[in-house]
Amino acid sequence: MSEEEDTKILQGKWWKIKKDIKTRIEAKYDKIRDWVMDPKGYFLINIDREKHLIRVAYCVFSKLGNDPIHDMIAEVTGKTAIEIVNTLINQKYISSLQHAADMGIELHKAEIALKYNYNYIQDKDLEL
Repeated sequence: MSEEEDTKILQGKWWKIKKDIKTRIEAKYDKIRDWVMDPKGYFLINIDREKHLIRVAYCVFSKLGNDPIHDMIAEVTGKTAIEIVNTLINQKYISSLQHAADMGIELHKAEIALKYNYNYIQDKDLEL
């Protein structure tokens, strides 16, 4: 292997990775314009400091229109973002990749807030 080829090989944790980037993309996202409601429902996230848990309520739309009604039909609790988001996916409460990613981010913020005693407000930045 030549020296030039050697600089394009990265040693990962388990494998060697050939660095052969063909496309570079600048990430962008508009919270208002790009957001899409998951038709399966939505979640309310809360921290239970007394029991040291993250609580997630699952809400569905039972009546839409001018006088909408939403039903809170399930609660998932756990200590970590990864266990909760995977439970939500396994229970088929989430139908879009965007919603799954958003929940992972929100739940990780809740986990950090719980662990380090920060104030947590869903969909707001953590104040560190």
